[in-house]
Amino acid sequence: MLEKMKLWNWKKIGLISGIVVAVLAVIYVGFSIFFQSHFFFRSTVNGVSASAASVDTVVDRLNEATKGYELTIVEEDGEETISPDAIDLVTTADKETVSEIVKKQNGFAWVKYLFTDKDYQSKSIVSFDEDKLKEAVSGLDIVTREAKTETKNATFEYSEGKNKFVIVDEVYGDNVDVDQLTEKAHDAIMTLTSSLDVEKDKLYAQPTVTADSEELKDTVDSLNDKIGISITYTVGDESEKIPTETIASFIICDDEGNVTYDEDAMRAFIKTMESKYNTAGKSKSLATSYGTTVTVGAGNYGWKINEDGELEQLKKDIEAGEDVSRDFVYSQKAASRSGNDYGNSYVEVNITAQHVYLYVDGSCVYDTDCVTGNVSHDTITHTGAYAIAYCEKDATLRGANYTSKVSYWMPFHNGEGLHDASWRSRFGGTIYKTSGSHGCVNLPTSAAKTIFSYVSAGFPVLVYELPGTENTKPETDLAQPVIDAINAIGQVTTASGDAITAARAAYEALPADAKPYVTNLSTLEAAEAAFPGVVNQAAVDQAAAQAAAADAAAQSEGSTTTE
Repeated sequence: MLEKMKLWNWKKIGLISGIVVAVLAVIYVGFSIFFQSHFFFRSTVNGVSASAASVDTVVDRLNEATKGYELTIVEEDGEETISPDAIDLVTTADKETVSEIVKKQNGFAWVKYLFTDKDYQSKSIVSFDEDKLKEAVSGLDIVTREAKTETKNATFEYSEGKNKFVIVDEVYGDNVDVDQLTEKAHDAIMTLTSSLDVEKDKLYAQPTVTADSEELKDTVDSLNDKIGISITYTVGDESEKIPTETIASFIICDDEGNVTYDEDAMRAFIKTMESKYNTAGKSKSLATSYGTTVTVGAGNYGWKINEDGELEQLKKDIEAGEDVSRDFVYSQKAASRSGNDYGNSYVEVNITAQHVYLYVDGSCVYDTDCVTGNVSHDTITHTGAYAIAYCEKDATLRGANYTSKVSYWMPFHNGEGLHDASWRSRFGGTIYKTSGSHGCVNLPTSAAKTIFSYVSAGFPVLVYELPGTENTKPETDLAQPVIDAINAIGQVTTASGDAITAARAAYEALPADAKPYVTNLSTLEAAEAAFPGVVNQAAVDQAAAQAAAADAAAQSEGSTTTE
């Protein structure tokens, strides 16, 4: 009996289930047929509700919606409209057009649209000139007016009070996002939406980076790690630490939140260091071999920071995020960072005295006379602090009108250098004033060889003038015998001819630089001027004496005959 009841229950359940399925099938097929000529539930056509509506109903609704249509842009300070004529708006809602849309529906898919919207848009129903729409939007007052507040992304800045980078909140401004407004206006017109609210529809430019951005927070944390390091320059006995706020000024962030380096700020800082620590191109103080301290003019010798190299090293130091103590990156180095940059080993050239001194480790190990640039020809040796560029043996020097072979060549400034001058028999004195070099420092061969053995590229050469140290003794020594020869002429007589001729020959044989030291040249010239007259007068006197003697003899002979 129990088994019969169970069997009956299953039959009952099966029968009921079959009925339900049949009913559902009828309903499903019925609605499928219905939606062959009607729109799905939750559907729209160009923004007009078409839910379960027939073609005729939708046509009526579209015609009502397109009648006098225009788009109104609403803002807090007022509203503006975009008229149909401005964008060549054309609306066509006829049965044929709408029927074409409903025919594309798959009526059997109606169940899906019980829960999903179905939005149809047809340019056959709503069409307009998109370029004119862009133009119309661009001309709206809300677009062309000056914004009260510009939208800005969240960023960061250095806070001196907190001594670190902090996040600066984003700013929501009232400048309109033109592209977004154009896109929204396009969609609104296509769906026959009558208005847009700039604020509600979020058509103001929106920040793309906000203060709660994890990426921005990570960036700020990373930057604070970077500026927390210590970068200290050790320069001789001095040290220079870069302030934290200065390191912070090297870092910038673009609108997208990308962190880069402000190279202009970095170069400006490096230039302040150059001004303070560069010595190249600056004058030097020199305690000369004459007991007088002089200022040696600016030249090419000294320390010079490599701006590009230092900039790149600074970037690396900051990126490394570790404390560092170092010297600058140099393009040129000198001998010392304490006291005079040339140290205590150098070549000293006194143009006035025409003398060269070689100092090594503070001691003068060699000195010699020299001949510098020719003053009368304006090919002077320039004063200044220089560095020997290189050292070369057996070089050939060439100029505009000369070629000279030298054994020891040590250039230090624009073609000027130290070298031997085997063609000269004398050095020192005042030779340079009228018979000097083309700008080089000429040396005896042995002197050049000695100096060459001590110096190398970078060795300092200090060239100066020091009034009062002129050495005229070589010229005076040459002039003295001539002075004595002129004095020996004495009173000019007919016998002075040989003495005058000898004195003149001795004078002419003197080097040009020694002639000015013949102090009695006027005596020689006076003797030369007087001698012809003395000789002529002597001849006249002799002739007169001879005539007088003849007359006397004649008179004596006449007296004898008379008697």
